[in-house]
Amino acid sequence: MQTGTPNGRAERPRPTLLKGDDAVPRGLAVASAVTLRLAIVVGGVVLVAMGAARMMLVVLPVIVAVLLTTLLTPAFRWLLARRQPPALAAGLAVLGAVLVFFGLWALIIPGVLSQSDDLFRNLQEGAGQAVGVLEPIGVGRADVDRAIDEGLSSVRGAAIANEVLTGAVLLTQWAAGIVLIVVLTFFFLKDGERLWGWVVELFHEDRQPMLREVGVRSWAALSAYVQGVFLVATIDAVLIGAALLIVGVPVAMPLIVLTFVAAFFPIVGALVAGAAAVLVALVANGLGAALAILVVIIAVQQLEGNVFYPVVVGRKLRLHPVGILLALTAGGVLAGVVGAFLAVPIAAVTAAVLQYTRERREARQASAVLSPP
Repeated sequence: MQTGTPNGRAERPRPTLLKGDDAVPRGLAVASAVTLRLAIVVGGVVLVAMGAARMMLVVLPVIVAVLLTTLLTPAFRWLLARRQPPALAAGLAVLGAVLVFFGLWALIIPGVLSQSDDLFRNLQEGAGQAVGVLEPIGVGRADVDRAIDEGLSSVRGAAIANEVLTGAVLLTQWAAGIVLIVVLTFFFLKDGERLWGWVVELFHEDRQPMLREVGVRSWAALSAYVQGVFLVATIDAVLIGAALLIVGVPVAMPLIVLTFVAAFFPIVGALVAGAAAVLVALVANGLGAALAILVVIIAVQQLEGNVFYPVVVGRKLRLHPVGILLALTAGGVLAGVVGAFLAVPIAAVTAAVLQYTRERREARQASAVLSPP
């Protein structure tokens, strides 16, 4: 109901305030609303991560198959360009990946396993020699030796326990997981676009263009990350491995494998692999060799941060080091090593989706300014 005013204009009714609303400052009300929504989002993410961890035997092969699909897509498209049928092209790409995987397993892994005890012993001795740097701040040799012994015993104990108690079960699960990964990778290569189109069609027509664009952005970010990190890991392993072989480090092969694997754990992996290589070189070849390996690792890391990543990965992934560290920590807490491995790809996809959302919001605001109602 409108009421009259002395100037003859109708007065709009004021909104009714709930009891106590006028006593809450607007900033506090906005902060509480944002906190509530943030708590709901974080809780949902944690629940999804915990559920995925419970179903890791199903979720992990799917995720690994998606990552392998991004890695094998260039080969698949190259075969399609040579007028190969999609099924044959996907089969050849997957077969090549399987042959490379088992070939590396046959050539490298036995040597790595045979030298693992030497690697652990050299790491322990190298840490003991380097402990003199920490003595001025109250960390003694006994503290470092005890920490290393506890860590190695836990790793070996877990491995022995798993081997004795559940060796056959783990072998069966790994075999089934590998078969599932191979099959899923084949179908993702062959019918990936059709599968994504089927998922998009489950939503309303108004939402489908946005979902298609989100899928394109996410796939581009994931492909850039996986292909770039794989190439960077190969370059790191070749350069640092060459330095280890030239210096004559006795357990060079395990360190090369560790360098390659560590590249998939940004920042943290480089520190761990570099420290391991320097400690082993210190024990086996002396201080001069350790300093030479340290210089090579620092040079490779500088090339990686300033040349390899900008050129290979490009500017598609704008992840700050703080975001990477937080993602690695959260993934490790929620799902262990597997979570830490998958944290950065998930963060890259999330960043791409958020960037697309921001671009849509800015485009709506610009259109509203240019064509006001």
